[in-house]
Amino acid sequence: MKIGDIFVVSGNSIISKAIQKTVGSKWTHVALYVGGGYVLEIDWNTKATLVKDPYTFGEFEHVVLRSKKPLTVNQQVNITSNACAFNKTGNRYDWLMLINLFLKTKFPNTKLLKHLNGKNTYVCTELVDEVFRRVGIELFPEKDGVIYPHDFIACDKLQIVDSEFGRICN
Repeated sequence: MKIGDIFVVSGNSIISKAIQKTVGSKWTHVALYVGGGYVLEIDWNTKATLVKDPYTFGEFEHVVLRSKKPLTVNQQVNITSNACAFNKTGNRYDWLMLINLFLKTKFPNTKLLKHLNGKNTYVCTELVDEVFRRVGIELFPEKDGVIYPHDFIACDKLQIVDSEFGRICN
């Protein structure tokens, strides 16, 4: 694992099943590897926090993505320091944004839902995207904050480097 690697996970919780059904994708969660065996993540029942990597050797089906353009040492350091800052502030989960994401699947062209984004709160996709933005990498400039887990897999700035069984994908 390298600092900046992104886990895209297929969860099995009741919330994960609802996300799968709503967005039509098996991918339900993202987390960011920040070094030392830790990931930064936020989940429906947690604050933004650093946790011991549960994905590399866990039972979750996942894909690991990495920037096609290698991260500089400065970017790696900034990813880790931003993750530590999010861990320290403990930003809460953004339930309004989750509702917004669900509604966007049903009404993709509406502009009224933009206000459904709580200040200093995040869903997992926003959190990972925000860390990358803070280090100068715009993964989704056209998405306007509405990002689904499967969007990371389709992102042209990222490549698949590993899957749930430890195979290296080229």
